[in-house]
Amino acid sequence: MQIDWSKLFSYINGFADRKTIEEVESWREKDSRNEEFYRRTRDYYANSPTRNESFSEGQLDILYKKMLKSKRGRKRRALWQRTTVAASVILLLSAGVWWYYTGNMHDESKAHVPVHAAEVIIITESGDKFTAKQLDSGIARQVADNKLEYSARENTSEEDAARVEKQVPRHTIIVPRGKTFELVLADGTFVLLGPSSELTYPVQFDSCSTREVTLRGEAYFEVTKSSNRFAVNTERMKLQVYGTTFNVFAREKMPVEAVLVEGRVGITPENGTEETILHPGDMYSIDEAGDIKVMQVDLAEYKAKRNGYVLFNGKTIEQIVRSLELYYDVDFVHEGVVPDTREYVFSVKRTSSLREVLDVIVSVADVKFVIDGKEVEITRK
Repeated sequence: MQIDWSKLFSYINGFADRKTIEEVESWREKDSRNEEFYRRTRDYYANSPTRNESFSEGQLDILYKKMLKSKRGRKRRALWQRTTVAASVILLLSAGVWWYYTGNMHDESKAHVPVHAAEVIIITESGDKFTAKQLDSGIARQVADNKLEYSARENTSEEDAARVEKQVPRHTIIVPRGKTFELVLADGTFVLLGPSSELTYPVQFDSCSTREVTLRGEAYFEVTKSSNRFAVNTERMKLQVYGTTFNVFAREKMPVEAVLVEGRVGITPENGTEETILHPGDMYSIDEAGDIKVMQVDLAEYKAKRNGYVLFNGKTIEQIVRSLELYYDVDFVHEGVVPDTREYVFSVKRTSSLREVLDVIVSVADVKFVIDGKEVEITRK
């Protein structure tokens, strides 16, 4: 192709440097067909900025050359309707070490959600299923496409005494692969649920008992301070806090982990009685055999998550793509071992498209990717 995709993309979205601007404008002036292609690319990204995962750049080059050979505008327009443009921009913060993608070039609020991804579902105790939009507005309200907020209430001793004899209704929220979801519980506790995660929780809290939830998957908690403890149950451990910030990772066939970001938390193994107290920066890990480890970790990864980023802090390509499978609902495949075993540090906006994330990896690693629907093949460059 006569113009680099990333340069054209940065020019269209208004963050190109002077040299790139001059190069793109010179390219536009060379041929009327270049100008036409530019206008269609600009309009395409304005109307649908995230549909760029279907083609490799090699395929796009072929389509572009076909368009240049076309003599009729109608034929070119028909071709354009079948074309999706893959391009991204990378901001280098530290050569080969720290890459930071701001994600502010254009609105991609749903870029990480596959077109046919399942909905986030809320299941009531009676077994009824609702989406966030369908849930009774008297119980909770949807405050954003990916955020649900439960109604707070004033606790009174009379109400609480009456509720001792009555079980508080509980909901279960299920977040599928390819999505994340924010939840504000009735006590004001904020929960950021990761892809392929499930949380069970009471629709209201009272002052007579522990605030208790059950997690499968991954979640980031900011617990509202209260005289009552807040407890998180997982398959292998129970966390208890009064008010604090922490991240819990509880997926099948993997060690269950809890990382304390702020405050103080106590953890008890499922089949044990001894409580371990964590301090900020501590990670508690327990594997399938019941072996427990406590170590200090860098909190940047967890703070980035709260701010809308996914940070890979010293991760191999193998570890990175396993996380991307959850966030983008795709499967990465490769023959044998991934050739690049070095560790990388970079972050991407959680709403970035898959193509953009892969472009960042390709720029620093000795691998390349071919996207075919929901399957991504990894090969050596």
